[in-house]
Amino acid sequence: MQTTKFEMIVRAKTPIVHTQESIGNAAVFARKRVRQKGGSFAMVPFVSGNSMRHQLRSAAAYGTLHAAGILDDPQLSAGATRLLFNGGMVTKKGNASVVNIEQYRKLVALFPPLGLFGGCIDSGVRDGKIDVDELDVLCTEQSLYIPEWISGWLEREHEVLDSCRTTIEEIQHVKMDAVALDSTKQLLSPQARADAHARELASSSAHESGDALAKKESKSGMMPYSFERLAQGTLFKWGVTARTHSDLDFDAYCFSIACLLNNFRVGGKAGVGHGQLEFVAGARIAFAPITGSLENIGAELAPKTGELYKAHVTARKDELIEWLRSNVNS
Repeated sequence: MQTTKFEMIVRAKTPIVHTQESIGNAAVFARKRVRQKGGSFAMVPFVSGNSMRHQLRSAAAYGTLHAAGILDDPQLSAGATRLLFNGGMVTKKGNASVVNIEQYRKLVALFPPLGLFGGCIDSGVRDGKIDVDELDVLCTEQSLYIPEWISGWLEREHEVLDSCRTTIEEIQHVKMDAVALDSTKQLLSPQARADAHARELASSSAHESGDALAKKESKSGMMPYSFERLAQGTLFKWGVTARTHSDLDFDAYCFSIACLLNNFRVGGKAGVGHGQLEFVAGARIAFAPITGSLENIGAELAPKTGELYKAHVTARKDELIEWLRSNVNS
């Protein structure tokens, strides 16, 4: 067994949204308590390890489906899809094929990332071999917890840390009501147009009379809302650790990370210009029982990454397809 950690610096190519709650119509970015030197605590924005792990698992699943050549016509069963992208779920016995321990071992042989990330089988949850860190902003509030090699990189690149407060911005949008807009109101049927006009008259009358209840009942669907996001260009640190037991295991691990970095996204509002990350710099830490050695991550994620794993998937492609399209109870 070998334990290997990849640590990296990533940059927000676009703003990042990862909210933890909404107060009224305002969405608040996720924050955690971080102890500062001297004993005080600061609330620092972060992206959860759960979200980062899901992105890595999805990248491994899509990469494997592509390597098997079945993305054009996948036809996955619901159970296989859950197992690949969510780790499955513990279900009751039914007509579907139950994944028992022996079958789970066979599935891991067909799809090694399942062994890395873990999943659910008939008798319960099987733990994985990957530990995923939270995505942390590189800021003064995190300075006590920044690895030495990242501190060196920041100094060489003349990157100055600032408070995490400078990375947060609040954006306000307005959800429009198409029925209330003159440009689209003309598309309504005569009855719908009459109803819209009557609502406008009722709203105007309620405003003049000061009738709050009538005004509430007759208001349009237009609604302002705001959300917090991390600014474009924000730098983060992130790490992934895996315990691998074979060359195939390790190559599947590297393959998963390479797939993620190829199209690195996280958080919400991806459809409106948010969530893209890019790799900036990284290091590999190969742990021995006593200490660890630091190497450049670029050499590890070279063009040969995944060759062993892709050859394995190609060789067992037919078995993998048969399983993916079977009725798996997960």
